Amino acid sequence: MPRFPCRAALAVLALALACGAATAQVAPSLSLAEQMRSMLGTPPAAAAAAGGKTAPTPAPPPAAGSASVIAGGPAQLRQSATELAQRFPAAHRAAMTQAFEESFAFWQKLETQLGLAPNDVGAATAAFIAGNYAAFMQQQVPDEDFKALVAQMRGLLARNPGFGQASPAARRTMYEQLAMVGTFMAVYREQLKARPNPAEEVNFRNAAKANLEAGIGLAVERIQIGPQGLIVR
Repeated sequence: MPRFPCRAALAVLALALACGAATAQVAPSLSLAEQMRSMLGTPPAAAAAAGGKTAPTPAPPPAAGSASVIAGGPAQLRQSATELAQRFPAAHRAAMTQAFEESFAFWQKLETQLGLAPNDVGAATAAFIAGNYAAFMQQQVPDEDFKALVAQMRGLLARNPGFGQASPAARRTMYEQLAMVGTFMAVYREQLKARPNPAEEVNFRNAAKANLEAGIGLAVERIQIGPQGLIVR
């Protein structure tokens, strides 16, 4: 992935990681994590309880542009980024707001590159999961596996009554913030890969673990992303 453009924000995150404080700061707000979990439901946990290895196969994903999984509300990037940045010390919030805004711009480029529908909440949910998974596992998610994850998340959201009842503003916030966090984590992982820092890596992986477990509701060691999307071991 290309180099992340905001050097100042990377320095801020590096300081937080060095202090062991990034788990709370990089993670999305609790309300966002709870919203994501409620919108996805609990199919992986249900599959695991039944002794299965994989999450249930979702229904065919909605066609590109389908209103059922699209965040149709007006963009609110500054508000979304500012809310995420509140989890950092006050002196660094402006830099982190910029970092999250830039990560979203990078995400939009990936949408085009991968042929994804714009403003797709399912794709943003997949970005959150894949970005944090890559950070924790220290390996990139292949494009084809990511596309399978997108289709899976789309199907889960499309079938969830709670998501269908969500307001346009709530969908937009979910879309923007999940894409911001997921992309930020994925790209920062590339920075650590290029410039290794063992202590920082430990805290960064802890942050990724906290993100995934808050958003999915399963221990990160039990999940895997592959050609079928998200599966439970």
